[in-house]
Amino acid sequence: MTQWEYQITVHVLPEPEKEDKGSVFECDQAGQCFVHDTSQIGIGWLENIFRDKGKDGWELVQSGYHHRELLCIWKRNKKVRGKS
Repeated sequence: MTQWEYQITVHVLPEPEKEDKGSVFECDQAGQCFVHDTSQIGIGWLENIFRDKGKDGWELVQSGYHHRELLCIWKRNKKVRGKS
């Protein structure tokens, strides 16, 4: 039987480069979140998080956005070990 370990991380979004500081993530009432106007901060910082966690065997299970913070829930097979 496959056994999983889980990790929860919180990431503060970078400040927008433009003066217009509109929303970058929008979530609907069903909890579906979408990236909105990525030209404000770019998505490279998010790709870096995914890349770094993936190297250690972590898979993103769910994420949520609230007040410029992105909460991520990750899982990986207990047999996979990398840098924590």
